[in-house]
Parts: sequence; C-alpha cells; structure tokens
Amino acid sequence: MGAMSNYLEQRMINATLRGDNFTAPLVADLHLALFTADPTDENITGNEVAEAWYERKATGNWTSPSLDGEGRTRTDNASPITFDAVENADPTHTITITHVGVYDSAASGNLLYHEALTTPKTLEVGDVISFATGALILRLD
Repeated sequence: MGAMSNYLEQRMINATLRGDNFTAPLVADLHLALFTADPTDENITGNEVAEAWYERKATGNWTSPSLDGEGRTRTDNASPITFDAVENADPTHTITITHVGVYDSAASGNLLYHEALTTPKTLEVGDVISFATGALILRLD
C-alpha cells in the first residue's frame, strides 16, 4: 500500500503546513476493506465488497516505521487479518478482490490508504481471504 486518499493528503498538508490540528485515528478504529475495483484517491465506496457475509476487519497494530532497501519508509501489519468465508445461495458464486484499503472506521469513515493486490484473488463460496503478519506493506517516499 502506498497510495494516500485525498482525505489523508489534505489532512497532512493542513496539519504540517497550515498548523491545523489533526487527531490521528485510534489503532482500534483502523479497518481493512476489500474492493472489487480501484477505490481511487477519491474513495469510490461503490467498489467496496457489498455482500451479506462481508464486513471490514480491524487491522490491529502496525510495525514501527523503518527504511526498506530502497530507502523508503515502511510499516506492515503486525498481526494476521482474516475475513469471513464467502457465503451465497448460489454454490457457483464468485467474487474477485482487486484492491484493499485502510479506513479509520469499521463502517463509513475515511479511506486513508489503498493499493491494488499484486494478483487479484477470485473467491468462491466457502473461501476465506486472509493476510498474514507482514503481508500488507505500507511504503511512503
């Protein structure tokens, strides 16, 4: 992940260059969302999964920032994040996840970061998508 939403970019500029206060979200409020298409920096919420089995999952803590081999600041998820199994009355139902995003809320809220998956993941009924510790990497230049 590395793309900041317009919301976060504006908040960072206002906080660092205009002296506006910015209260960072609590770690407990950070949630991972799944998308079937790019949410873009504008936060196109219509691209978020909208199925009965789906809900955003808490990200938990992130590791302390460090520099990667390319000199970019990075952090990654410090614990696994697992979504519920895909459910549908049609046993041939599939859904393809192409992007993920971090929000400051379990529902609605503000998109903070988003990124395309390296490889889109097509899920069938009964499948579970999970991100192991360290699988979600956030890099900033």
